[in-house]
Amino acid sequence: MSDVFVHRLRALTDAAKEQLATAFKTSNYQVSVHSAFDLLPAQRKAIESAVKETFAPEAQVQFETAPELVSGIELSNNGQKVAWSIADYLATLEKSAGELLHDKSQPTPSRTRSPIRAEAETKSEPTSEAKPGRS
Repeated sequence: MSDVFVHRLRALTDAAKEQLATAFKTSNYQVSVHSAFDLLPAQRKAIESAVKETFAPEAQVQFETAPELVSGIELSNNGQKVAWSIADYLATLEKSAGELLHDKSQPTPSRTRSPIRAEAETKSEPTSEAKPGRS
């Protein structure tokens, strides 16, 4: 889960990174990372490295346990937040599946034919036959 969170931090849009960098500056580069469970030292180091590389080398990261996050990790700073949790992941997955199902239920132009066009395609074209005796 911490690996996914680190990836998410690094994959933020430039606009989101700029907002968080500004929040870092106004908070004296202090940031809190809350997790539903105690993070291992290697996980803390990976998150801290990602924060410093992505936002500010002088960032001071404080880690806290917050059981209410239910299998999640959240970085917050001056009203700005980046979070990942199983609940967020499932909600995103549900939304994506719903959009996919909705898209598949919509007919595409190549799949549908108007009744008039379909009828015209099934009729055979009259052929011109040469009649004997005419030249």
